[in-house]
Amino acid sequence: MKKLINLTIALLAVVSLAGCGSQKNVPVDLNGNWQITELTGLDETVSLEGNFFQFDSEEGLFFAYLGCNNIAGKYVFEDPSITFSDIARTEMACDNMNSEELFCYLIEQVALTSVTEEGFLQLKSAEEEVLITLKKVEEEVDVVVEEQTEEQPEEQVEEQTETPTES
Repeated sequence: MKKLINLTIALLAVVSLAGCGSQKNVPVDLNGNWQITELTGLDETVSLEGNFFQFDSEEGLFFAYLGCNNIAGKYVFEDPSITFSDIARTEMACDNMNSEELFCYLIEQVALTSVTEEGFLQLKSAEEEVLITLKKVEEEVDVVVEEQTEEQPEEQVEEQTETPTES
């Protein structure tokens, strides 16, 4: 009987310890602004500075910018699955478009998401290869566009209409 109790306690200890290393499924809030921190396959010498990625959960749209063109499209997210579609971008030509070209290729391969312990969002292939890594931007950046109008001089200039005189 004592062996049975010890065996039961040992079994319970093993079962409870097995759960310690597993990740908990935390709901992912995609909505908002993100920074692209890594693109799999991008040369390390190419900077990702100044980029952004935005999810609009209400409309099911995403927007991205990697230094040249604006990129936008639709997405459907059912944690952990995600699919991107109807991807379009402006067509400006810039000196270095390597990161943008790679991003457009990779985003079409994305099928899954996961969140790291550090809070990074990983966009993965169906084979669970990390393709794109994003970091949530905590600060909301408001862009204010003011309409500029030319100031009119206080005194109006009278129009001079001269009729040609014959000489």
